[in-house]
Amino acid sequence: MIHILLVSLVPIFAVMVAGYIAGKRGKIDNKNVASLNVLTMEFALPAALFGTTARASRDVLAEQWPLLCTLLIVMLTMFAFVWVISRYISKFSAAISAVIALSVSLPNYAAAGIPLASAVFGATGKLYITTAIVSGAIVMSPLTLAFLEAQKADSNTKGISLLFVSIGRSMLKPLVVAPFLGVALALLGLALPDYILRSFDLMGQATAGVALFVTGLILSAQKVSLSPRILFLSMLCNIVQPLLAWFLIMLIPMPVEMGHAVVLLMALPAGFFGLLFALRYQADSKDAGSIMVVSTVMSLVTLTIALALVAGTSLHNLP
Repeated sequence: MIHILLVSLVPIFAVMVAGYIAGKRGKIDNKNVASLNVLTMEFALPAALFGTTARASRDVLAEQWPLLCTLLIVMLTMFAFVWVISRYISKFSAAISAVIALSVSLPNYAAAGIPLASAVFGATGKLYITTAIVSGAIVMSPLTLAFLEAQKADSNTKGISLLFVSIGRSMLKPLVVAPFLGVALALLGLALPDYILRSFDLMGQATAGVALFVTGLILSAQKVSLSPRILFLSMLCNIVQPLLAWFLIMLIPMPVEMGHAVVLLMALPAGFFGLLFALRYQADSKDAGSIMVVSTVMSLVTLTIALALVAGTSLHNLP
């Protein structure tokens, strides 16, 4: 169990620390990371999502619906709750509130989830993590992008028109289009040649590493907050979210192992999407970065507890 946690979390810190040191020592300008962010958000990550979703079979996608529905219910519930308290209690703008909400509600599937799911569930874990990544890409990302696009919209556009304009703009982003196309190909049963998929894989391999390195660069230019609000939001991510998932798996019929996967995936630390979105749209990134760091440190304890709670059929071979 300890080995799995180390494999899942140590690389995250290692790459973030490398970015932090590079920024602190002036090797890379930590004030101007826009180009690296564009590389991640508009090229590497869309390529990775397309390659992952296009490979999934129609039958596999159909079998994953309980997992998909449960993950979405948990994430959307948490997103709505955090957005409301950020908007009306902390008094942030709607766009910044959405970035904070995404940081809390969307776990770090890409960097921490892939090694954890593979180590615990083997080959089946790849299906679970693919479904989780798709849920974030086709629902959570467009939802957040709609808020951020609304902030950019013409001040004369209001009400329902603003809603449709924002959603329309978000749906045209590579980050949204790529997984939609991949899912469409999978559902239609269309298999792309291996050399095409490998081309997307090659570009997508940069995603997690670049994103974490950029996170370290950003953190080198700002302080990580340990305020009660950041601690509270991190606890929502690491503790409340997996507990909500545990409650839902008792209500939604699914195989036992899939239920275990839901809990573990929801116990992952906060992801880097919120931070990258904040940078891309020039929103305040301080909270997103702090939540990611505090949540990741906290997950050393909370993920251990989650693994112990789901110990059973899927974990009987763990060292």
